[in-house]
Amino acid sequence: MGKILLLCLAVLTCVGIGAALQCLKCDFTIFDIPCHTTTVTCQDNQLCATIRGHAAGHKLIMKKNCVDKGKCHTNDNSTFAGITYSTSYECCEGEFCSSVEGAGAQLSLAAGLAMLGAWLGRGL
Repeated sequence: MGKILLLCLAVLTCVGIGAALQCLKCDFTIFDIPCHTTTVTCQDNQLCATIRGHAAGHKLIMKKNCVDKGKCHTNDNSTFAGITYSTSYECCEGEFCSSVEGAGAQLSLAAGLAMLGAWLGRGL
């Protein structure tokens, strides 16, 4: 019985590893006002990101979405409504990791199943 459980655990772990990254999407907010978020699935070459725009030394705009890995931890300039912003891209790799509420509390399916398997396997 225990070996069957471990086999099921191994199969479920492999299924979770191939899953696409899920992130929060926030189209746009200003002055760090909380915004309405939705769930978005990233492509293989993307990570979750928080994109912040700074102008005149102030954090003015922010959005969250999937971005290409090459944009991560970079800065560039963009213009919106006649104002030029210095834009920074801060990326993370866990499920919904760009969520302030969920930061540090995320547990991957594989890690959770591995802990369950270790607990169940101790009686074998």
